[in-house]
Amino acid sequence: DDVIASEHSDGQKLVIWGTDVNVASCKESFKRFLQRFIDPTAKEEENIGLDLNEPLYMQRLDEINLIGEPFLNLNCDHLKSFDENLYRQLMCYPQEVIPTFDMAVNEVFFERYPDSILEHQIQVRPYNALKTRNMRSLNPEDIDQLITISGMVIRTSQLIPEMQEAFFKCQVCGFTARVEIDRGRIAEPSACKNCNTTHSMNLIHNRSLFSDKQMIKLQESPEDMPAGQTPYTIILFAHNDLVDKVQPGDRVNITGIYRAVPVRVIPRMSSVRSVYKTHIDVIHYCKTDSKRLHRIEEGTVPKMFMEEREKMLQVLSQKPDIYDRLSSALAPSIYEHEDIKKGILLQLFGGSRKDFSHTGRGNFRAEINILLCGDPGTSKSQLLQYVYNLVPRGQ
Repeated sequence: DDVIASEHSDGQKLVIWGTDVNVASCKESFKRFLQRFIDPTAKEEENIGLDLNEPLYMQRLDEINLIGEPFLNLNCDHLKSFDENLYRQLMCYPQEVIPTFDMAVNEVFFERYPDSILEHQIQVRPYNALKTRNMRSLNPEDIDQLITISGMVIRTSQLIPEMQEAFFKCQVCGFTARVEIDRGRIAEPSACKNCNTTHSMNLIHNRSLFSDKQMIKLQESPEDMPAGQTPYTIILFAHNDLVDKVQPGDRVNITGIYRAVPVRVIPRMSSVRSVYKTHIDVIHYCKTDSKRLHRIEEGTVPKMFMEEREKMLQVLSQKPDIYDRLSSALAPSIYEHEDIKKGILLQLFGGSRKDFSHTGRGNFRAEINILLCGDPGTSKSQLLQYVYNLVPRGQ
């Protein structure tokens, strides 16, 4: 409030261009949130070692000082309950507001711990944005806004070096200059500042600064997908410490900034297409179900069968013709196709997971893939529809 009053008296405000974000008031509001917010819905089992009657995020800063990991995870639900206007600015202008949050949290941290040494400045990572969207409902109105979507990772790329700072050297006098990369563009100096020779600055790759980057493909979760529809996919880009944090098969909630970038008609020319490509710049991961079918811990799954039924199933499993019995029980209204039914049955049950980590080969999946080919009208779709009705996640 004092900062806002002083701004009114001076008649000057520092507002980020194209937004209604006042930098000073935004920073002070976030500092106030860090120093005062107490979560009224917090539970002791979820916050082990924390005092529920003290400001939550000041205790998080204490943890950063002890552990040395310069990242602060920010629950957007907490921010909305404390200051709804600040939450709105974060959702609408994340690219401008998050760096302001970073400045505020670093000022608070180093005022509290002036002798602390961190690897780099503390970065705020918001998550649990209430603007959680289905992958199918992402629209142009969501571009450049903070969103949270869920899905399953199906592919990750190798490490991609991305230039952050370019190093130029004059071929005439040897003068050097560093240029920061702005949104993927290298602003090459048109002339040397020392000898004024034009087009003499040469890019030196091995003296430039690079950061880690990874491309991730996220697919719609089977339970969120309409029956019979092809799953949607979206491209994610992770940077620096978020690289290699997820693996194919992980179910995750992703919080990030939805982007749209132009596509060049010819790579070497500046003309672009009218249809843009979209992706999400990842800010925060939250794994929702990293455990697989064969790694479910005891006690995490509710009991599905009574003891009498379990005994009946155990007796049934000892019968020598159990394989034929189960295959005939699969889509009983469809005549014959015994081999196809047995193949689908094996895929439903899966095998045993092979662990060769002691030899350096990693884990091998237990489920098989099936290619089902046949003439029209031979019940292929009916068989698969029966599987979907039997196991909803089987699609």
